[in-house]
Amino acid sequence: MMGWTLGDVLPWQRTREGSARRRSRQQAPARIMVPRVVFLVTAFALLMFGMLMIYSSSSIVGLTTRSYGHDPAYFLVRQAGFAALGVILAVVLACIDYHRWDGNLLKVVWGLTVALLVVVYTPLAGRDAYGATRWIAIGPFSLQPSEFAKIVMLLVGARIAERFFCEGSLDRNEAIKLVAGGIMAPLALVLWQPDKGTTGVVVLTLLVMCYLAGVPGYQIGGLGLAIGVIAIAYSLKDDYSRQRILTMFNPFKDEYGAGYQLTQGFYAFGSGGLTGLGLGMSRQKYNYLPMAHNDFIFAIVGEELGLVGAVGMLAAFAVLLWSGLKIAQNAPDIAGTLIAAGCTSLIVIQLLLNVSGVLGVFPLTGKPVPFVSYGGSSVMSSLMLVGLVSSVSLRSTLPETSYEVRRRQLRLSDEEARWDEGDAPSDVSRTPRALRPGWSVIEGGRTSSSAPLAGYRRIDLGPNASERLRDRRP
Repeated sequence: MMGWTLGDVLPWQRTREGSARRRSRQQAPARIMVPRVVFLVTAFALLMFGMLMIYSSSSIVGLTTRSYGHDPAYFLVRQAGFAALGVILAVVLACIDYHRWDGNLLKVVWGLTVALLVVVYTPLAGRDAYGATRWIAIGPFSLQPSEFAKIVMLLVGARIAERFFCEGSLDRNEAIKLVAGGIMAPLALVLWQPDKGTTGVVVLTLLVMCYLAGVPGYQIGGLGLAIGVIAIAYSLKDDYSRQRILTMFNPFKDEYGAGYQLTQGFYAFGSGGLTGLGLGMSRQKYNYLPMAHNDFIFAIVGEELGLVGAVGMLAAFAVLLWSGLKIAQNAPDIAGTLIAAGCTSLIVIQLLLNVSGVLGVFPLTGKPVPFVSYGGSSVMSSLMLVGLVSSVSLRSTLPETSYEVRRRQLRLSDEEARWDEGDAPSDVSRTPRALRPGWSVIEGGRTSSSAPLAGYRRIDLGPNASERLRDRRP
C-alpha cells in the first residue's frame, strides 16, 4: 500500500450507490442545475442580508423599549426563529412532488386556509392593528393568514389553468365556478380585512399566470384595466385609503401628520447619498422613522448603504427573478411552469409594491420586502415559495443534446464498467481507460502479480512528438 496513489485506491471505493449518484447527476444537466443553485443561493443571501438589516434598524427600538426587554437583538432573535421554521417548511415543500398539490390534499389545505381567514374576524383570535384586522394572536406571537392564503390561491390557480388549458377536462362554465369558489372566495376574505396590498399582489400574480397559460394579451390588458378602475374606486371610498393616495402626491403638505412616515423615509434616502452613512450608522432608526425594520427597511438600506446598496438589493431580486423564470421555462408541464413563475412573480411584485411605496411613486400598501423585512408570517411564506420553486426544479428534466448523449455513451474498459456496477474484480487494482481507435498497445509496466499495477499496459503513441504532429497527407 506504500506506493499507491489516490487514483489507485479510489476505484476500490466505487459502489452501486456511487453509480446511482453519478446517474442522478447526469439527469440534471447544467441548464437545470445552474438556475436551481442560483435561485437557492440568492434567496439565502437575501435572507442573511435581511437578518443583518433587521438587527441594524431595530436595535435602538429594542434597546430603549421595556416591553422588548431592552434587548437590541429582540427582533433579530425572533426573525431567526421564524426563518428556521420557514426553512423547514421549504425543505418539506421541496421534497413533496408539486403534482401532489391536487385533489384532496389541495382541498384540505384550502379549507384550513379559509378557516384561518374566517377566524381573523372573530373576537377570540382577531387583533386590530393599524386600522386592519389581519392577525391571529397566539400568546406572544401573531399569525397573518393572508400571507399563506396567497400561496394556496396560487396553487389553485395553477391547477385550474392546467385542467382548462392543457388537459381540457374543464369547460368554461366549470372553470369560472372553480375560480369563483377556489380563488375569489378567499380573496374576498383577504380584501375584507382590509388587506389591499395582499389582494393586489395576488391579482397581479394571477394575471401573469394567465398570460403564461395562454390567455391572449389583449384580454389580460382589458381585465387588468377593469380591475385597476375597481381598485381605485374601492380605495377612494374610505378616508384611510384616500388619505394614502393624497399623501403620495404631496407628503410634505402634512409633514408631521399623514405624511410623516413617508417624509422621514425621504430623509433617510437623502442622507444616504451614493455609498451611505455606513452599516449600523442610520440616524432615522432612532425612533424617527416608524416601522423602520418592517415596511420601511428599504429606506434604512438606502441610508446606511446608499444608492449602491439599494441598487445591489434590487439586483439580487433581479437575479432571483431570472433564475425562477428559467426554472419555470424548464418545467416538465404547464403546472410546474405556472407554479414556478407564479411564486417568483409573487415575490418580485411584492418587492416592487414596497419599494414604490417607500419612494413615493405608489400609495403605501404595508407589504414588507420578502426575505428582508421583519415579520414572521412574511419570511415563512417567502421561504415556502422558495420550496415550491425548488420542487418544480427537482422534477424537471430536459431532452439530451447530441453532446450529452455522446458524453453519456463514453465507456470505460470492461473491468471498470464492472466497477460501476458494484462488481469490482479482486485481482486488479487499476485498469486503463478504453483505447481509442488507431492506438496500439504494447506490453510494459510491472508484470509481477503481487504488484499494485499488475497487468497494466501502456499505449504507444508513436516514436516522438514531432513525428506524431507531422502531416502525412501527400
